[in-house]
Amino acid sequence: MRDKIENVIKEKHLERSNCFECSKMTYSAIIKKIEQTFVFHGGDIHWSNMGRFQPKLPCKTQNIANDRMWVEKLPYIIPKNEKFVYVLFEDCKNFEPKYWVYEMCIPELICIVGEVCGLDDFYIVSKKFKWLISECHEDIVSFVGDSLDLSCFEKE
Repeated sequence: MRDKIENVIKEKHLERSNCFECSKMTYSAIIKKIEQTFVFHGGDIHWSNMGRFQPKLPCKTQNIANDRMWVEKLPYIIPKNEKFVYVLFEDCKNFEPKYWVYEMCIPELICIVGEVCGLDDFYIVSKKFKWLISECHEDIVSFVGDSLDLSCFEKE
């Protein structure tokens, strides 16, 4: 998965300062903070898509089976003042989930999601850990937190 993402960054000449892999030294701390903040009982982020988000946080879901490029709506969904987000791209190692953690701006994220083949689960998280958006392989996107504007889905 990492190679696919890096190839898109290079082939599309994306600005490296707007999309870069986080230091592997920070991976565990970022993932742990996400799990403590958003996942029920601080569980594993991988299983959170099965409705295991913190019950105290508002969570709305959207079926995106007919809207594969729903990410193009991200500029309308996330708060305007958040330029960079964390993005966790799920991969598999020895039949266990593994994550590649990036910091990205939304235009670069949209490009990468549109170009990477075989992208299953991925997570977009506020760098201040105020909200989380996850897409799972079941074509369901979960929007967790109360600062996301989902009105762009109502217009359809």
